Formats: sequence, C-alpha cells, structure tokens
Amino acid sequence: MPGKTSDIYHAYAPFYDGSGQIRFAVLCASYLLGDILPRHPVTGRRALDLACGTGTLALILTDAGWFVVGVDRSPAMIAIARSRAQSVDPAIRPHFIEADMRWLWRETTRIEHVEALRRGSFSLVTCTYDSLNYMLTEEDLAACFSTAAEALAPEGLFVADMNTRHFLEHDWGDVEIIERPGFIQVNLSRFDPETACSTMRLIGFVGDDASGYERFEEIHVERAYPPETVASLIAAAGLSVEAVYDCFTTQPIGAYTQRIAWVARKR
Repeated sequence: MPGKTSDIYHAYAPFYDGSGQIRFAVLCASYLLGDILPRHPVTGRRALDLACGTGTLALILTDAGWFVVGVDRSPAMIAIARSRAQSVDPAIRPHFIEADMRWLWRETTRIEHVEALRRGSFSLVTCTYDSLNYMLTEEDLAACFSTAAEALAPEGLFVADMNTRHFLEHDWGDVEIIERPGFIQVNLSRFDPETACSTMRLIGFVGDDASGYERFEEIHVERAYPPETVASLIAAAGLSVEAVYDCFTTQPIGAYTQRIAWVARKR
C-alpha cells in the first residue's frame, strides 16, 4: 500500500519490502505485462506509476523496456525507491518524485525532472495496491483520475486496482501478526459499515531479544466505493472504461470479488 499521506509509511517504510509487501508489486507487474497489456495494447513505452511506494513495479517496468516515472507522497518511500534505482544504468534509470498524486500538476513548479512529467506524454498510467482506497472522499478519488487522464497520451491506458467493500468488510481479518528477523508487525483492523471505511492500526516492533525493541505505530484508513461510483468518476475525468476484471484474472467481477482491476483508455 504505497504512501498517501505524510504521517504514514514514515516509520514503516524501511520494513515495507521485508514484511512481504514487495510480493504484491511483483504480482501486479506479472499481471500487467502478461495479461492486461496483451489484451489492451498501447503504443509507446512511457509509464507513470502513481503511489509507487518503494518502486518495485517501476523497476520491473524499466527492466521490461519502459521509461518510467514513479510518484509517491511519502518521502521515506521515495528515498528507498531512489536508492534501489541507483543500480540501474543512468540512461534508463526511472525517475522517482515526491508528490501528491491528487495534485501532481499543481506541484510541478517545485518538482525535479519536470520534463519527464510532460502532460499527455504517457502511454500507461498505473495505480496499484489499494492506493485509490486511501482516497477517502469522492473528490480526492476524482482528482487521482484527473491526474491520470492529464498524464496520458491519446489512446493511452490507465490501469488501477481497488479493494471491494466485500473484502474490507468480510475478508480482511481483524488481527494479523507478521514476524521477521528483527521485526514484528501487528495489524488490528475494524470496518465501519456507515462510512464503508476500514481502519487498520499498524504496530511495529524493531530490534531483538538481547537489546530490546523499539515500538512505532501508524493508522491506515481505506474506503470502499461502489463500482458504479468508480466508473462514473473515471468517465467524468475523460477516460473510457475498457474492462473491469476480478483482479489477477480476466474474469468479470462478482459478489465475492475481493479486488477490482480497472482498465480505462483516453480516447
């Protein structure tokens, strides 16, 4: 779940990949390159990854021959992404930019690599791993879709995923414990049916039994949206929904779908 606000993913960022989160980005890359793009082809090889987190998807796309710009609001996540990119040939190295994906074009005056962020120059925009669920109002969600639409070249493709209400309400467990050498993570979650929001209290312990542990805590809130609302907001941004998949498949969504993959094109 790539960073969306300045007060989350600060303390957790160094442990994000090691806690297993990196696997989702690898799965997204395989799904995108193996299933989505063959069915929904694009011309060109410029990609913008919104809420890029520690940069795994961006780096995989780079390795597949894409020029990639990654954007995330979390300074800690962007710092890790930039560090990981240092091993890539400078000629093809992805750009990682600290910025809010809702207001990307408002912030270009203070952003490095403005030329890499030319509006209307990207053939692909991605936004994965619950990132859009962190948008807690329809206005914020619409702003993200507008960013994607402005970034895309004509016939460019927007690919994003979102958790469903069914997943947040019924399938996301109340308690999860993750243990790694030197790190313990406890997730405590609750769903509010009135707001369709799931609030996760993430408690981390860093250290060892000999020297002791340091504790940190973050609060993560995700909102579920009806598919009809999402489709309407995507259309209002100037994008045409091309497919709605039960994520990681090419099957239609159903009552028990946990995650939806949205595929939309700029006409």
